[in-house]
Amino acid sequence: MQLYDQCGRTEDESGASSLRRSLPFVDLRGYTKWLAALILFVMTSTIFAQPASAHMNTLGYSNIQVEQSGLIYEIELDLQEVAQWMDVRSGGVFILGGDNEPPEGEVAWTQDELRSLIEESLIVEGEGQAAELATIDDIRIVERNDTGYLHMLLGYDFAEAADDYSINYNFFFDMDANHQNFAAIRMGEASKDIVFTNGQQVAAGEITAEGSSSTTVELPGWAVTAWNYLVIGVKHIWFGIDHLLFILALVLAKLRPWDYVKVLTAFTIGHSLTIALAALDIVRLPSSFVEPFIALSIAYVAIENIFRKQVNRRWLIALLFGLIHGFGFAQVLQESPVDSIVLALISFNVGVEIGQLSVLAVVIPLLLWLRRFQKVYTYSNALISGVIMLFGLFWFVIRVI
Repeated sequence: MQLYDQCGRTEDESGASSLRRSLPFVDLRGYTKWLAALILFVMTSTIFAQPASAHMNTLGYSNIQVEQSGLIYEIELDLQEVAQWMDVRSGGVFILGGDNEPPEGEVAWTQDELRSLIEESLIVEGEGQAAELATIDDIRIVERNDTGYLHMLLGYDFAEAADDYSINYNFFFDMDANHQNFAAIRMGEASKDIVFTNGQQVAAGEITAEGSSSTTVELPGWAVTAWNYLVIGVKHIWFGIDHLLFILALVLAKLRPWDYVKVLTAFTIGHSLTIALAALDIVRLPSSFVEPFIALSIAYVAIENIFRKQVNRRWLIALLFGLIHGFGFAQVLQESPVDSIVLALISFNVGVEIGQLSVLAVVIPLLLWLRRFQKVYTYSNALISGVIMLFGLFWFVIRVI
């Protein structure tokens, strides 16, 4: 038997309706998306926060002079990466900035400790025979773009006068798969520029008494440089999780197709401008400002997606934040030993655009398809934006600290 209450609602004989009215009602549906976002954030942050990947996208620099008797290798390595390598190998804990930090400009490790790092990570050969690491000199700490680097001057002797050489660079790839080292190899009046990466660890060539060299890559030097920097630009997007999440946050909001074009064009104009200004050393901002601001921009766009029903002028946000992200992109090019900086700049920027468009070619059609299911799209937008927001705020705090 059903009864009608004064509001016209039915209740059964157990009085369930009356009980519901007498108890405070909590609508958990509004919290479900936040709970899911928190769980997903904890899971993903646990993955990304593993020690082996705590310090990502590090850079290094090399100037290499090749002769028939051997080579002189001037190298600069990220100080934090060296410290992490030493920690992993020793099982100890080395903390930069602690009470036992050496005086400014001095190195905390002995020459024997550094020799272990070098011999394990750098193999030099002449005529197919291993070269001897004869000297390790000029050990000091230098600053590049607000980052500390370990500087060393290495001397290698070939067993006999060599007509060819090879360099196998393997620093830190086991800890940072995205590590890069910008190298200039000189031989007499000839020179070439390469970038050591996880996919390109070997440089080799022939040596002549006149100092000319024919490399194993049968392409003009400018083509090799252009290709290297184009690939670096693509990978900078694909493996740069912060830039990737920012782009995703930009397009998550419900926009008209033409608005997507405006947003992406504005972001491209913004970061292209500051990439050029920073790489050419016209304008430079310290990474201690750029990196936290990038994290904050990610959180801001995600918050807009969650709390604003109608997002207007998203293209203007993309343009303004694109200017800051450009300084982050340009850190890859600043102070690199590349002679043809304009070619490297253009190639890198094209690579960044290819990386962005390849990601958006997958994401935007998926978003347009999801719009057919309004409720699913709304919850998906809130969930994903919530995760992105938490990542942005987390990175902001970590980068400021």
